[in-house]
Amino acid sequence: MTNIIRDEILTNEEKMIEDRRYMHAHPELSMKETETTKFIRKELEALGFVPVAIEPTGLMVEINPESTGKTVLLRADIDALPIAETNDFEYKSQNPGVSHACGHDIHAAMLLNALKVLVKMKDELKGRVRIIFQPGEETGEGGRAVVSQGFTKDVDSAFAIHIHTGWDLGKAATGYGEVMANNTFFKVEFKGKSAHSSTPYQGNDAMMMLANFINAAYGISARKIDNVFDPVVLNLGVVEGGSAANAVPADIRVEGSFRSFSNKAVDFMVKELEKAARLSAELYDGSAVFDYNMGAGAVINEEKSTDLSVEIAKDIFGEDNVSTDLKLSGSEDFGFYLSGYKDVPGVDGTYMFIGGRDPENPKTHPQNHAQDFNPDERAMKYGAELLARYAYEYLNK
Repeated sequence: MTNIIRDEILTNEEKMIEDRRYMHAHPELSMKETETTKFIRKELEALGFVPVAIEPTGLMVEINPESTGKTVLLRADIDALPIAETNDFEYKSQNPGVSHACGHDIHAAMLLNALKVLVKMKDELKGRVRIIFQPGEETGEGGRAVVSQGFTKDVDSAFAIHIHTGWDLGKAATGYGEVMANNTFFKVEFKGKSAHSSTPYQGNDAMMMLANFINAAYGISARKIDNVFDPVVLNLGVVEGGSAANAVPADIRVEGSFRSFSNKAVDFMVKELEKAARLSAELYDGSAVFDYNMGAGAVINEEKSTDLSVEIAKDIFGEDNVSTDLKLSGSEDFGFYLSGYKDVPGVDGTYMFIGGRDPENPKTHPQNHAQDFNPDERAMKYGAELLARYAYEYLNK
């Protein structure tokens, strides 16, 4: 069966690259992928599906929806970035200031190819395959939408891959347990009372509230967190407020983010940061409004799902070309599928990177999110095979 899947993938390779190049030329920002969704819908309808819409963009279809067997989910993201492309080829971005600088066009095209193969062998699949073309990965909105709208319900194993030029063509990387961090954004608005700088005691200085909060916030990550076993990286990146150099500022806003590898750490940091904001404001007789949102959940690879992905990857790429010690502080909103979101629990599953860098071609070397990101399209056949085989072998083993 392995050879049959591989042969089918290769039969569709030219069309897969054509699909990728069309989407590459027509990139759309997160949660605004209207034309991309229309393009994918047309491809799905040609295969006989009636796609289910993910709001506001993106699609879901299922193979063997009436099956009483297990359900495996395959996911590809479809959004682009607000980055002006500097590549110069015929399929470069036609939308000024927007480009597929992270390879989501490649992911979508690979999943379309894998889907075609799985449709051909649907009678041999001992269960259901749920296919998700997900919007908004770059902002995390898409992963939250998929989970909160119920598209991970009853899933037994979820799988997604990402092309990356940090690895050479013909290599793959994954890991067990916590492999990518969650990313939580927060904002604090301090409100005080303005006064002239010659009589600061007549005001309530929002700057002092902010200064106290900055020390307290970094103190939380340095003194209240076990940074060996449950690390947190905090960053304060935006400060805005005040109106004049000789006036006590009444309003100041600070924005920041932190990364960790567990929902427990998120809950702790949110509670502590909110408390630090409130107490910092009270110290100078002001007030604070704290708000936060998770940009991505932690990617936590389940053992048996990861075992399967590694087994398949080693067969495709070779025993020595698959690493299993991946751990990155970067984020991926597929983490919401695996670690859950709000009151929706996570599902078992795994996440893997495949290499897209040709050592002999410097044009394929720029990292993800670069203006000239241009991975080697030969990687796509490997990714499509990996997706198709994961679904087939999970259900049939």
